[in-house]
Amino acid sequence: MITFAFVFLGLVLGIHEVELLVEGDVAAVRLELDGAVVGELQQEPWKTDCDFGATLQPHILEAVALDSRGEEIGRIRQLINLPGERAKAAILLEGADPERPETARLIWQHIEYPSAERITFHFDGKQLPLSGPDRVDLPAYDPGTLHSLESEVVFPDGAHYLAELNLGGRTMYGADTELTGVTVVSSRSHTPGIRALEGRFTSEGEPVRVVGVEKSPARVIMVVEQTALPALRELAKVASSLCTPETSLHQGEQLVFLFPEVKKVEGKGVPARLFSMSQAFTGEQGCIPWIMTRVTPPETEPSPYRRITDAVAVAAVEAAVGNRPRAVVLVLGTEIKDTSAYEIDEMRHFLQALKVPLFVWWTGHPATSTVSEDRRPITVVTPWGRADDISTQRRLEQTTGELRQELDSQLTVWIEGSFLPNKIELAKGVRGIKLAE
Repeated sequence: MITFAFVFLGLVLGIHEVELLVEGDVAAVRLELDGAVVGELQQEPWKTDCDFGATLQPHILEAVALDSRGEEIGRIRQLINLPGERAKAAILLEGADPERPETARLIWQHIEYPSAERITFHFDGKQLPLSGPDRVDLPAYDPGTLHSLESEVVFPDGAHYLAELNLGGRTMYGADTELTGVTVVSSRSHTPGIRALEGRFTSEGEPVRVVGVEKSPARVIMVVEQTALPALRELAKVASSLCTPETSLHQGEQLVFLFPEVKKVEGKGVPARLFSMSQAFTGEQGCIPWIMTRVTPPETEPSPYRRITDAVAVAAVEAAVGNRPRAVVLVLGTEIKDTSAYEIDEMRHFLQALKVPLFVWWTGHPATSTVSEDRRPITVVTPWGRADDISTQRRLEQTTGELRQELDSQLTVWIEGSFLPNKIELAKGVRGIKLAE
């Protein structure tokens, strides 16, 4: 019925043209940005300018198809400056009689896995045996009484979410739930249950409903500035052992490298500048310090574009994929040159909006070839904030240990509904958890 003619890729701000492809009995199309109406089209050409703001922020862009009476007949969405996938869950009730369905089926989506490790159903708190990979036969029940149906799906990486609906009484036939993942830092040693988190989150002052909580493997995006590479190579030569429990990658965790040297690509519209990214390294390849002191950037032609700040912003979106525990690590050398389009303060506000913590590390001088036993942490001031010195084995282990502690303390809380990450807040007086930043 309606679809976006172009998909916004990369980081977007300022005024951009939005064009739609419209078919069928559509009388008008309403354009909404973050829930606010920003335009309405009633005829061809189905396009208009949309202002995404002067600063880098996450957005939800929606186009709503309307009929001649102004009623909604279709809706499409684009996520702007956000990971391209959302968690979704739906329980579909089936049966010949809509007033008394006989079976239930879970419909789900995961960013990585085509199949689930485990699916369970509970009817009024009692677990039901599966009649298929993703369905159950409902027990005999009184359709005039309200009943609860819950389904939980668990994936190989430990991620899970919960879909719920009520049936019987005067409830609707079927339900669909969209979830928003929120990364929090917990001071507790165990993962709190869903019920323990009820009433602890709000959006624009209104309470929101927690439907899931998970402790899944982390995803770390490391931006390595070019002049840091010689010092990392020297450290690899003189360090005796870099792998300890405090510097390891846990099962399922990913370490990805992004390099701020970019290649300009000509195409339709505005030319794109692309960053090079590595494969996703896991604990099978080694610990964090071992991998980072040996990683090699792809061989490319020399480029005049070294966009460190821009690369950190892109890395934040990559780190947020899947709503897992996450962090961005910026590794700086001593001869820094930055030609970024975005300002450093703007980038930092963007990371805070996405709830992605930023660590800044500094390699020291490449000529350093001895390993100091000095245990005192050293910080230096950079344009990106205070950086931890990693010029020796001891200091690299210390800083990696601090990163490890941050990742281990993060949880993903699933909120019912679709929200921008910067619109979720903790209720007043909440203790033991805080939003990642």
